[in-house]
Amino acid sequence: MVVDSYRKEIGRKVIHIFALGYLAVYFVCMVSYGHGVALMALTGMLVVMIMLEYVRLQLKLDIPLLRYLYNFRRRKEADHIGGEIYFLLGVLVSLAVFEMSVAVAAVLMTVFGDMTAALVGRRFGRIRPAAFGGKKSLEGAGAALLVNLVVGILFLRASATGNLWWQGFVQGTIGLDSSFGHTLWPVAIAMAVVATTVELTISKINDNLTIPVISGFAGQLAMLFVLH
Repeated sequence: MVVDSYRKEIGRKVIHIFALGYLAVYFVCMVSYGHGVALMALTGMLVVMIMLEYVRLQLKLDIPLLRYLYNFRRRKEADHIGGEIYFLLGVLVSLAVFEMSVAVAAVLMTVFGDMTAALVGRRFGRIRPAAFGGKKSLEGAGAALLVNLVVGILFLRASATGNLWWQGFVQGTIGLDSSFGHTLWPVAIAMAVVATTVELTISKINDNLTIPVISGFAGQLAMLFVLH
């Protein structure tokens, strides 16, 4: 039972990684048509996903092509909106509101930090504080914090040095110049700590939405504070 559950969690997180395709859609559309159209493309995807959930939840109709993916959902999602909609909402808010580097870093932390917390916590988690509901483990949170720090530092450093293939997209964004070295550590640390804390402490709201929005907000504030 535990093994099957763990394998199911792995499958769920692999699907979660494929959700990074939202970013790919955004960047491809942005190259050709600009920021506004790229956001509209993601919004169109959101509308389609909402309609599929309407068919599934309200009309109670089976969707053969999606049945296999639905098998990886958690039990609580059987009669509720799936996490992929919350994740796309988080991506949309992040890309619409935050600096490009902060937005993408927040999305990457949501994917890889949350994945690490879940997989490490399920396999090695022993300390599960009652203050956090008794379900999330400190071992998982510690591993997620490390991954979030690595993701933040590597991505923000690459943004600062212009080594990303989308470097043309971040022209004019705050902090992506020679002075960015002063903001790298505070921004990365703030985002990593907040992303990890949100994942550990907030359990009643889907973390696919809370992690990117709240950690991105923290990173944006940290960037503005340091630069000003």
